[in-house]
Amino acid sequence: MRILLYGRLAEALDRQIELDAPAACSVDAVRQRLQANHPAIAAALARSRAVVGGAAAPDGQAVGPGDTIEFLPPVSGG
Repeated sequence: MRILLYGRLAEALDRQIELDAPAACSVDAVRQRLQANHPAIAAALARSRAVVGGAAAPDGQAVGPGDTIEFLPPVSGG
């Protein structure tokens, strides 16, 4: 599974990472696995929006090994 990260997530880890995922899991399961494997981004990842196939994906959405998940951290500014 390909994971694309943006903003502070990409700065802390990398823009793109690969994750071995089971044949069927949820967006939330992927998020939890990333948080466990990369504690430095856990808090920002918890507040990030997941996108699958160009559309916002709820935590319960099923994803598989061939999917790409993008995590978009919250943006702040003034």
